[in-house]
Amino acid sequence: MESVRGKKIVVQNASARMLEAGVCGLWIEVAGENFERIHLAPTTSPVHRQQFINHEFGHMILGHKKERISVERIARLAPLIPLDAIAFALARSGFTDEQEALAEAIGDRLALIMLHDGPDAAHGTPTGFGRVL
Repeated sequence: MESVRGKKIVVQNASARMLEAGVCGLWIEVAGENFERIHLAPTTSPVHRQQFINHEFGHMILGHKKERISVERIARLAPLIPLDAIAFALARSGFTDEQEALAEAIGDRLALIMLHDGPDAAHGTPTGFGRVL
């Protein structure tokens, strides 16, 4: 996905503030940074964590628009982000909206491809990830 986006994607656990606000997955881009961030609700399951990531990748693949979020909201959710930067983010606001359903469907498809390609990918063989794109 980094090669498709043309920048590094940093994945990390959501902060306590993000979790208090109900964030289970947040894709955020800050103006002037050469990377994008994905914040996830912590989980002990590697499969569940990957599915959170796949869901955010689904939004990226589908070209879903991120919305501009206020400086105040950024400060509450991610206090280390520079407040003078223009930030855009896509966070789940509901589980029934069409964008979320489509992103989840793409995430599921990615999971199936990863499951099928897993043994080969471990040895450096190109995976079928591009079939989703």
